[in-house]
Amino acid sequence: MIKRITLVRRREGMSREDFVRHWTTRHAELALRLPGLRGYRIDLVERWVDDEQPWDGFGEVWFDSEEAMEAAFASLADEFAADRALFIGESARVIVDERVLRPEGTPPQP
Repeated sequence: MIKRITLVRRREGMSREDFVRHWTTRHAELALRLPGLRGYRIDLVERWVDDEQPWDGFGEVWFDSEEAMEAAFASLADEFAADRALFIGESARVIVDERVLRPEGTPPQP
């Protein structure tokens, strides 16, 4: 399985509340239509621990392969381009090979 992480910064002049609302509703509904989508997660930045960074959040999507991911995004390319212009000012993407060392929900160590 392959995962794409997208770092996003909200459009200039957009409030955090409007950005979060758009990303978690309209954009999420579009992303959930991606053919072959295996998982989707949105991570909203509450605060940066050290220096202030430019990113407001991270989106994570999983697919069976990079080819499946590319085909899925290509199938909705025009809709994604139009929607992203409404709330994203800047973004950066990375493809990762995720290695889960401790699954979510695992009981804490004693």
